[in-house]
Amino acid sequence: MKKILIIPLFILSLGVSAQEEVTKVEIVNQFQEVNILEKNEIRLNALDLLIHPALHVYYERVVSESSGYGASLFVNFGDHDATNQNFAFTPYYRFYFLNRKDYGASGLFVEAFSSFSSVNFGDYWFIDDGITKNADEFQFSMGVGLGKKWVNRSGFTFEVFAGVGRYFIDREGQNYSNPETHGRIGFSIGKRF
Repeated sequence: MKKILIIPLFILSLGVSAQEEVTKVEIVNQFQEVNILEKNEIRLNALDLLIHPALHVYYERVVSESSGYGASLFVNFGDHDATNQNFAFTPYYRFYFLNRKDYGASGLFVEAFSSFSSVNFGDYWFIDDGITKNADEFQFSMGVGLGKKWVNRSGFTFEVFAGVGRYFIDREGQNYSNPETHGRIGFSIGKRF
């Protein structure tokens, strides 16, 4: 009878020692919230420097891994053949999609923007003594854009984007041939800090 009790106790002790070796598995969610260390970004639009002598600088504040807001400042130093804007201040808000990287606020984005700008439509006003004056005027516009942003481990960014905006201020009912829309296009290089 003692032999009969020893066999089940032996089998039971093997089962207890086998249960001690449990493999732990951790499930990782690829869409979990990202901890973003750098929340500020400054960029320079390289395309505006190449096309015409203009400075186009951007600042963006990263709100979360999927959104950010900021503003851009555009100053044209050349003639108005390539663009009709002399100066533009453009606030924007961005929504980032398909963002599976550790850096957050990168990938495909859609932005809504408004623009406050000084515009030269190439028209001239006639003053009483026959002298002409270039018709620079203030314009307000709103629009949307689409683009993609890449961020590397060092915090350097590269961005490609395009957008279109519509001017809202009427030109005092006069029959000038002015465009009602304007484009935004660029290749920006920047740094997060």
